[in-house]
This record gives sequence, C-alpha cells and structure tokens, in this order.
Amino acid sequence: MSVLIVILFGVLIFLVVLKNRQHIKNISRQNKFEIGSAQSIGTRQIQQDVLSVKMKNDSILLSIADGLSQNGHVAANLAINTFENLFAESNSDKPQYFFKRAANSANQKIVNVLEERQGETSIASVLIRKSEMFYTLVGNCKIAIFRDGDLIPVSEGQTIDVLARHKYDEGSISKQTTLALLNERRRYNVLGSDYFQDVELFSKPLILQSGDLVVLMTEGITNVLRWIDLENVLNRSETAANLAIEIIKMIDRSQYADKDNASILIYRHG
Repeated sequence: MSVLIVILFGVLIFLVVLKNRQHIKNISRQNKFEIGSAQSIGTRQIQQDVLSVKMKNDSILLSIADGLSQNGHVAANLAINTFENLFAESNSDKPQYFFKRAANSANQKIVNVLEERQGETSIASVLIRKSEMFYTLVGNCKIAIFRDGDLIPVSEGQTIDVLARHKYDEGSISKQTTLALLNERRRYNVLGSDYFQDVELFSKPLILQSGDLVVLMTEGITNVLRWIDLENVLNRSETAANLAIEIIKMIDRSQYADKDNASILIYRHG
C-alpha cells in the first residue's frame, strides 16, 4: 500500500509541475537578463533531475535538484516545490534564513512522504536580487559563474573529499586519512534523510557584472565533461538557451559508459 501511495503522490506532483511551472527554455524580461536550460536522461531509465525558475518583484530564484534512490524524482519535486512556495510567500530580504528554512522544510517533507532512503535529492539554489547573488547547496550539484572566459566554481559541494579537507584543516583527522579520502566523492549530506545535517551557504553576496553567466549543473554534467569543455561552449556569443542545448548535445555525443541524468540551467545577467 505504501508503494502505491508513493507512486500516486509522484504522479500528482508531476501533474502539478506540468500545470504550474514555467517551461524553461529561453526566458527574458526587459532585456535585463536571459535564462536557458536543457536536460538529458543519459543512460538512466527515468529523469530524476528537476529545474525551476521563479520570479518575484526584483528577485529571481533559480533551482536545480538531482534526485537519488528509488523515488528520487519524487524527492526532487518535493524539494523544488518547497523552495518555490516559500520563495513566493516569504520576504527575500533575509536570504540565509530563507535558504535554511527551505532546506529544512524540504527535508522534513521528503522524510514524511517517503520511507527512509527511499527517495533523496541534492539541490542547488541561487537567489538573484538586482546585482546581488546568494546561494545554497545540499549534496553535490555545482554552481559556477562564467566571467571573462573563466568558469569560476562558487560552491564546494558536500562530498567526502571536501569534508575530509575541512576536517584536516581543523586538525580533526590526520594527513594520511585525508589523503585516503581525497578521491571519495560520495555525498555525505542530502535532503530526504534523518541524517540531514546542514546547508552550504554563501558567506557574503556575490556582485554580478553585466554579461556574467550563472551556471547550475547536476553531476551528470560535471562527471562527463571537463571544465575546459564547458568554458569553450560558454565563451560563444549565443543565447543562454543555445548554450545549454549545446552542452547537453556534448553529453549525448559522449562515449562515457555510465551517464547519469544531466541538467543545466544558465542565467545571463543584464
């Protein structure tokens, strides 16, 4: 019975998303910004990545979720819906509070709906208010800014190797243990788990410049393409939509054997 409930809930979420969420292909407003996106299912049976763009007054919320486990698509939709709803209801003058509240609420909602570890998700979310950019991350999606030909990582990611480096800097673990963990890129923190810990947050807002590209990606992108491959595409004088589509075409053409779902969301600042 619980499996049937999860399936029905997943179908309901999917229908609500189709009805209410803007289709993200090439969005612009008064030539001040531009947004494009693209996705590939890779070699998987189901697409568990979810993309979202929400606008309110002078603020834009960009989010990308990478569903994991058996019901990852349900977890990803629940997380995205939670972020969207709180953004619509809340005052975005306190981005850190908003992001922490959204992540904790999404985690609790996923745990309540799905059994433990039956559906989890990473999520990356960016709030842009005029020229200020704030972000949060749970898991291992990637957030970067493309400026002057360089793709600059903004987020670190919540993986074992990153955690090991921090613990080493704190003096909590030995150099030998750190070296042994540096190639371990499993996520240690995701939404939809009783062991959910905390979010990665901006320390201070980043100030965007005209022409900057804000790029959100799931692991299906970064596991297949090199950073320089992404930079070469993003350096082209094309729309955000065309850039996103070209990157996904590169994923589809790749001979990489085990391709995860791949999703990319690109925002060009005006």
